[in-house]
Order: sequence, then structure tokens, then C-alpha cells
Amino acid sequence: MILNDMEKYNLLVVDDEIEILKSIKRQFRKKYNVFTAENAIDALQVMANESIQVVISDQRMPAMSGTEFLNIVKEKFPEALKLIITGYSDIEAVIGAINEGQIFRYITKPWNPIELESILSEAFEKYELITNNKKLTKSLQISNSELEEKVKLRTAELQELNSKLKGLNLEKNKYVGIVAHDLRNPIGVAKGFAELLIDEYDDIQRVDKLDYISTIKERCAFALNLITDILDLSKIEAGIFELQKQEQDYISFVQDNIQQNILLAKRKSQMLELKSDLKSCSARFDSSKMEQVLNNLIGNAMKYSVADSKIIIDVTTENGKIVTRVIDEGQGIPVDELDAIFASYTTSSVKGTRGEKSTGLGLAIVKKIINAHEGSISVDSTVGKGSVFTFSFPL
Repeated sequence: MILNDMEKYNLLVVDDEIEILKSIKRQFRKKYNVFTAENAIDALQVMANESIQVVISDQRMPAMSGTEFLNIVKEKFPEALKLIITGYSDIEAVIGAINEGQIFRYITKPWNPIELESILSEAFEKYELITNNKKLTKSLQISNSELEEKVKLRTAELQELNSKLKGLNLEKNKYVGIVAHDLRNPIGVAKGFAELLIDEYDDIQRVDKLDYISTIKERCAFALNLITDILDLSKIEAGIFELQKQEQDYISFVQDNIQQNILLAKRKSQMLELKSDLKSCSARFDSSKMEQVLNNLIGNAMKYSVADSKIIIDVTTENGKIVTRVIDEGQGIPVDELDAIFASYTTSSVKGTRGEKSTGLGLAIVKKIINAHEGSISVDSTVGKGSVFTFSFPL
């Protein structure tokens, strides 16, 4: 118990002589809150009702001696400092009680008021030291306990992070292996045809030369697309992916994108068509990133669709969002592959109708771009009938 300047310590004086009680109360009433009792029973009742820091008891009292009374105090109120007033005839019993830890000090009769004041002051200082020490000890125990708990939590967090890092490292190694394999193949093919052209250039027919050069160009384009996709994905996952949103007409934007892909569609005798009841639709989006989304989805639709098929880009508004569906009549995607279709380095078992290759990163990038626009993307597909990729973002 630490008192502030406005509070006083509580002192209990126990003596069967009323004059002694009055004398001690008169001497210390300005310095302490002084409680009095004429016998041990009344004194114990006072201690039960009040927080007594120091108790002074006469040794010789009816029914119960001072040492007996203070022994009960020691059991019931162990924090209280105990003093005893005694004559020389009882000094041995009192010293025995001091040695057993029942009593802090004794005061001999007749006492000197100045000496008594010094003894009480020392007793209250001792009480405060003991109390402060207990509080500091308890505070230290709590701090140690909290520290141990924090150490446990941090240790668990570190173990979890280490486990995640190991998993990420394994994932990284797997991806590096995939990328190395996917790059080695087209680069190896291009290198092989280039060497063939150099070594046997005069013996190769012109039509074959053009075919070799076309293959080299195609393989290099695939490798370049893979590197571009890796760099795009790395930027997104590193947090340096920023959108440059502008207010613009989304319908005009989709029409322009379709025009860019019509020539590629004609090469496979496919038809691209915009289907929408909207003449215009204003929205805020990053046109270069959204172009990447549409090019990827339309390109995939063309890649996995046969000749003479139709690819529809359907645009509507629903619940304050622009909804775009890229619908093809292609081979469709097996049901067991749909859950992982937007994961990095994931390719479908379905092959391009003209042997086109996939980097396995396009749809992962598309999903991240759409998410960055606070939108969502999903796919429905039926093998042999085609796929519908649907993405939406707020108007």
C-alpha cells in the first residue's frame, strides 16, 4: 500500500488501560489515523474492518496476552507490523516472540515519547518497504510472465514464418524449374533452326528457309511473352503494381480491342463479335492493364477454339458493376482443372488447336489485375462445348 500526501497510515493501539490509549492517540492523531481497542477481541474486529499497517499491543492484558494476540494477527493479517509494550519482567517472552517473527520491535515501560515516535516511524517505513518490495516482486513476476508469453508467441510466429519461407522456397524452386524448362525449349528450337540455316543455307529451299525463320520467330515470341509475363507477375507480387485509372467509355474500349484481334481471328477462320445493349458506359479503369486482360482472354478463346467458330464478348451492367463475358465454342476445360485455372504456372491439359503454347501465367496476371480494380473473375466450362470467362468491376 503506497499512500499519497493526503492519506495517513492506520495505527491500532491495544491496551486495557484507557489512559494509555488516550495518551498514545493524543500524541499521534495528527500524524496517523489512530484506532484503539481495550482487548484482543475488539482489536481483531477493528483489524477486520480497517486496513491497519502497524499495531501496538500491551503484553499484559486480561484473557489473552499481547504475544498471543499478535500471534493471531500474524496468521490473519500477516502484512501488519507488530509492536509490543512490555515491562522488564516479560522481556524474555517478548524476545522469544521477536525471534519467531511474531513481533517487529518491543517498547519498554515507561517509554519515552520521542523514542516511541522514532520506533513508530521506523515501523511504518519498514511496512512501506515491505509493501513496495512485494508490489515490485509481483510486477516483476507479471512482467516475466508477459515476457515469457511474448517469447512463446514470437517463437511460434517465427516457426510459422520459417515454415512459410521453406514452403515459399520450395515453391520458388519449382517455379524456377518450370520457367527454365519453358524457356529452354523454345530457345533450343530457335537455336537449332538458326544453326541449320547457317550451316546449310545454300542447300535449303527458299520455302523451307521461310518456314525455319517463321519457327525461330514464333519460338522467340513465346520466350519473350513468358519473360514479360514473369516480370508482370513479379511486379504485382512485389507490390510495385500501380493502376493508372481514367474515366473513359468502356464500350468503345472493348470495340477497339476487338478490332486489334480480328486479324488474328481471321487467320484461324474465327469470328469475333461484341454483344451489348449498351451504346456507351463510362467507368474508371486502367486501359493498358484492362487491355492485357481482354487480349489474354480473347487470345485464349482463339487458341483453344477450332476454325469457323465464334467468340462473343458480351458486356452488361449489373448491380453497379460492368460485367464482361468472353464466350467461346472451344474444347472446354475439364472440371477437375477449373479450381486451379487462375494459379501461377498452371496450364490446362487442353492443347491449342494449332499447337499454340501457354506460359501458365496469363490467367494469374488477369486475376490480379481484376482484383486490383476491386473486381472478380470466374469461369464456367463444359468439355466439348466451350468456356465462359466472366469478370466484373465497379462502374
